[in-house]
Amino acid sequence: MSQDREPATAADVIGCYRLLLGRAPESEAVVAQHLADRPSLGALRRRFMESPEFQAGPPPPRPTTVPLLLPPPPIEVAAPPAALAQLLARIGGYWTALGQEAPHWSVLTQERFRPGQLADHEAAFWATGKAERDLLLGMLRRHGLQAVARGTCLEFGCGVGRVTLALAPHVGRIIGCDISRAHLGLAAARRAALGLQAEWFQSTIEAPMPPGDWDIWFSCLVLQHNPPPVITHLLRLAFDGLRPGGVALFQALVHRDGYAYALDEDLAGQGPPRMEIHVIPQAEVLRIARQAGLHLVELRDDSHHHLARPDRTISNLFLFQRPV
Repeated sequence: MSQDREPATAADVIGCYRLLLGRAPESEAVVAQHLADRPSLGALRRRFMESPEFQAGPPPPRPTTVPLLLPPPPIEVAAPPAALAQLLARIGGYWTALGQEAPHWSVLTQERFRPGQLADHEAAFWATGKAERDLLLGMLRRHGLQAVARGTCLEFGCGVGRVTLALAPHVGRIIGCDISRAHLGLAAARRAALGLQAEWFQSTIEAPMPPGDWDIWFSCLVLQHNPPPVITHLLRLAFDGLRPGGVALFQALVHRDGYAYALDEDLAGQGPPRMEIHVIPQAEVLRIARQAGLHLVELRDDSHHHLARPDRTISNLFLFQRPV
């Protein structure tokens, strides 16, 4: 049977979309529309090849990075004490609840780390902590800063101890800091099972982290879950707590297409609790560090490491040091 006599099927329509247009059909209804006049396979093929979309050729490749030229972001980065406390309470309440419901998934939001699937993937979960440990220690070695690891390391937003416990044998003293009691309980249980030395501190609105005096302040995939005024508040606390010669190594989102933040709108429009994703402008991070008297040691774009869409969002890895 020739193509002009063979009736087209739904599979043929989908195949034309994928092979000739390079994409999936918009919906099942669109597939049905193509079959409404009962075209032959040959007529269907000609319809697609004569369509404006096919004639225009393939779309240009999607950019792989955010353009260099970006407008100033409309992001408020400060809040008065009462508003700051309100923001901290909201964020703390969400993570406290999530730490009880899905503690490992809340740390790494991959389906395999949800409670029902974790047993089959737990080794992979803990292995990611070793990768981040190697990143931290490798950056210190690259800049001749290995000596700071003999002091005190604070991991802010430690979750269930994924990185804290991987670092424990490699630093003089380590403190894992998190707002979720459930997170810290699981971290303490694993510490005991592994026979490691580590301390834990539960964050509060009044004291997001313990009193300063540490040699390493580390945080990854944590700051972005806080509104910009909270991020600036946390960074000031972190920088103020560094000893002479101490370093702050942390990751933060510094751009997302279309992102804006207005404090009044945020406080007035609070909906149900959710995992929030926020941005802090790179210039603001650098400004706070300068105010704290820190020296920028390294600044890396690590978007490819953390993000599914590095063409829309920028993640930065910062390494600062307090002069001796």
